[in-house]
Amino acid sequence: MSLENILQKINEDARAEVNRIIEGSKAKAEEIKDQARTEALAQSEALLLEEERKGKLEASRIVTQARLQKKLDVLACKKELIDEVLAKAFRMKRVEGSTLMRKVILKDGEREESFDEQKMMDEIRPQLEKFICEILDL
Repeated sequence: MSLENILQKINEDARAEVNRIIEGSKAKAEEIKDQARTEALAQSEALLLEEERKGKLEASRIVTQARLQKKLDVLACKKELIDEVLAKAFRMKRVEGSTLMRKVILKDGEREESFDEQKMMDEIRPQLEKFICEILDL
């Protein structure tokens, strides 16, 4: 074998080795790319599911909060109406020139005493609220 043939053989072997390394690198790069694509897809699906779950939870919280606010508004309106009715009743009694009296029954008899308007309002409010709820089916 001549020197030319040896150099040509070395050159051909080197090219073959370079081509083999390049093909191996391309295959490895494709494998890494596919693996990265698969992982990215899995992560995106997991993130999507998590965000959907969070969205449903937030929507549920908003609906619950709206329902609670509605109940609070109804309750506030109901209390305002009861206060207004009681205030008008006390005004009517004052216009008549009388005050609300209550009888206190004791062992040795009875006595009448004037009724504190605020105390009376506080005492009968729960009964009135219950009565109104029954009438309005609340």
